Amino acid sequence: MAKGKLSIHTENIFPIIKKWLYSEHDIFLREIIANAIDALSKREAMDKKVGKKELKVKIEIDKDNKCIKVIDTGIGMTADEIKRYINQIAFSGAEDFVEKYKNKDIIGHFGLGFYSSFMVSDKVTIDSLSYQEGAEAAAWECEGETEYKMIKGSRTTVGTTVSIYLNNDSKDYIESYKIKDILDKYCTFMPYPIEFEDKVINQKEPLWEKDPKEVKEKEYKEFYKEYFHDWQEPLFWIHLNIDYPFNLKGILYFPKLDIHAMRNTGMVKLFCNRVFVADNVKELLPEFLLLLKGGIDIPDIPLNVSRSFLQHDKEVQKITGYIIKKIGDELKRLFNDDRKKYEKIWEDIQKYVKYGVLTQEKFFENCKEIILFQTTDKKWLSLSELIAEQTEEKKKVHYTTDANSPYIEILTKEGNKVVLADELLDNHLYQKYEMADNNLSFTRVDAQVAESMVDKDTVEEIDDKGKGASDKLKELFEKQLDDKKITVKVQALKMKDIPAMIVFDEQMRRFMEMNSMMNQEEDKMSITGYELVINSNNELIKKLGNMNAKTDKDKISLLCRYINDLALIKQNNYSPKKLQEFVKMSSEILEMIN
Repeated sequence: MAKGKLSIHTENIFPIIKKWLYSEHDIFLREIIANAIDALSKREAMDKKVGKKELKVKIEIDKDNKCIKVIDTGIGMTADEIKRYINQIAFSGAEDFVEKYKNKDIIGHFGLGFYSSFMVSDKVTIDSLSYQEGAEAAAWECEGETEYKMIKGSRTTVGTTVSIYLNNDSKDYIESYKIKDILDKYCTFMPYPIEFEDKVINQKEPLWEKDPKEVKEKEYKEFYKEYFHDWQEPLFWIHLNIDYPFNLKGILYFPKLDIHAMRNTGMVKLFCNRVFVADNVKELLPEFLLLLKGGIDIPDIPLNVSRSFLQHDKEVQKITGYIIKKIGDELKRLFNDDRKKYEKIWEDIQKYVKYGVLTQEKFFENCKEIILFQTTDKKWLSLSELIAEQTEEKKKVHYTTDANSPYIEILTKEGNKVVLADELLDNHLYQKYEMADNNLSFTRVDAQVAESMVDKDTVEEIDDKGKGASDKLKELFEKQLDDKKITVKVQALKMKDIPAMIVFDEQMRRFMEMNSMMNQEEDKMSITGYELVINSNNELIKKLGNMNAKTDKDKISLLCRYINDLALIKQNNYSPKKLQEFVKMSSEILEMIN
């Protein structure tokens, strides 16, 4: 038996491991298995005598001794190799180490993968037999201190057995369900069989390892349902496969985005050579892609990559840019090659795309021509298609949040298209387009009195004092409403059934709507003013103008206020309290009729 000390320059390496790596204690098993997989790969490449079926990893639990064993049939190690790979840990001085890395994820960066097992153990042993001709088995033992023991090993077959004797704080790892959970999380796609409780737990090959040209649509859907446990089919997917200037494979699925899907975000998994690394890596993927499901395998990143590394590494930033561009390119390809399918899935994927273009400038530049707008006549049009069909100013787009708005018919009769805006992100999207093109504007149908709404054939009579009916109505409403924030204007409109409409500045409306989302009880119009357009073609307005100012004083006051509030209702700007007041006023109107 030989004894020795680990070749490090600090007596405190194990306390450091246990302290700073404690939050990552689950990964100890992944680390040991990943080492075993690497040993299997090396043996397959170097030992021509071994058959593929002989290469595997087996996990055993010894509850009596609180021990987990990881047994592989890999390349194995000689005594000299154990000393070289296990005993010699390249560190600088303890003080430098602690100062430099105390706030960082250090596993994997300094050969600490194997030593992560000491986070959960009192003792770790290695028993190994090298594949080399005439090699003798060698064993190593360490109890979490810098001393180790080496003796002759007991293995009679090529490979390595790592035995982890759990400490009292980690005894829950002896339970089968706990081991199964870790294996399912980290080892599903590892390239060699991993056995646990007489079952192989990783029979599925990741679909992204295949050439996209060889994968059928049915396979993509089956893999998605099986791996992500989703009974619904994905809307769309993108197969990533690149080997230059970096190595990357993966599949990103667009799931149907409903309340259930939103609760299960963070399903884009990062792998390193099929070994699971992390979920929901926001340092690699922009936020809008974290709503997707899928897997990305990047062999060249460290197995225990830190968030800081992902955030600052230039190669990782290039990978992020590639993924964003690839998604945009695939969406454009579908838009151009299969418009019918694109329109079919657009209603569901638009949330992803709109969120993406609002948060990623390059994605906006790539995708701004393939965003679809639904018109009130149920057509899906891109922005350029939409503008091409307008009969008014070429760069003006009319939209509505109310599919039943009476103003739509007037605009569409003139040949204009009206966009139905029913998504929360739409206002932000319009502003994004307007900022990119100063000549473009999105205007809600009731944000102004369009030329096509005005009845130019109406002739107004003037009395002997030079006043027309419009002047009298304007004065009447201004007096009754008595509100300096309200500007009254009288026009003859083609929509004769509408007594009045509210014209509210488009940009101010957007601001007020965002403000009201934060304060639902506040009336959107109460902070700033608006224009009340009185329709002189409406019969009620005509009768109101002919009422006696003295005898009908109360009726005139009630009707003016009611007409104003009725126009406000169409803006969807009432708080519950204001709505109650309107209902009360409506009752008074009915009583007045009786």
